[in-house]
Amino acid sequence: MKYELYIIIVTIISAIISYLIGSISSAVIFTRLIAKTDVRDHGSGNAGLTNVLRTAGKKAGIFTLICDLAKGLLSVAVGKYAAYAVLGYLTNGQIKNYLDPLYLAYICGFFCILGHIYPIYFNFRGGKGALSGLGTVILIDWRIFLILLVIFLLSVIITKYISVGSILGAISLPISTIFIQNVKETGTTFSLFGMPQKVVMTIFAALFACLVIIKHKDNIKRLFKGQESKFSIKK
Repeated sequence: MKYELYIIIVTIISAIISYLIGSISSAVIFTRLIAKTDVRDHGSGNAGLTNVLRTAGKKAGIFTLICDLAKGLLSVAVGKYAAYAVLGYLTNGQIKNYLDPLYLAYICGFFCILGHIYPIYFNFRGGKGALSGLGTVILIDWRIFLILLVIFLLSVIITKYISVGSILGAISLPISTIFIQNVKETGTTFSLFGMPQKVVMTIFAALFACLVIIKHKDNIKRLFKGQESKFSIKK
């Protein structure tokens, strides 16, 4: 019971840290620094890469791209490595019998996305979570990352809509988690609400997908009306 309490406390702290990391809105910061304006006052009003490129140009866009990916990576590292190391110390190395590090990785990744979409530092008005979400997957499983990246790029190349790539990429995350992550339990015994750890991972992956899709609801409406703006490298 003592070890389970440690796991719950460290998981909550890690989730809070990941949310705070995710709340660092690169889009808002770099458009203010470079273009002296707030990206949320222009275009779609979204604090995301596409709107940064249209509002502040390539330089701000590159910085936003790097930092959004980086905060996704950092948040997962907090759970998968840092928090797991703390639990290893608290449990005298017995944590491997209780918890899969990917369990913490998925939870921290989800809260990073939550912070990106609803940043506490910027009045809870952020981006749509796709880019930071891609960053979180890099450390979770490189195979899932490649699947999401290929689906995103192919979707954008074929349709010319970034929103389509983001939505399809998000949908593929829980599906990839189910089929690529080993469904067989690794001998770990900790259980949240009586659910196997792999089930919890898939649920958090599905919640991430839902967040991204919900944030793209206006894009979906414009797609059906034929009013969504197409993306081109030259433009």
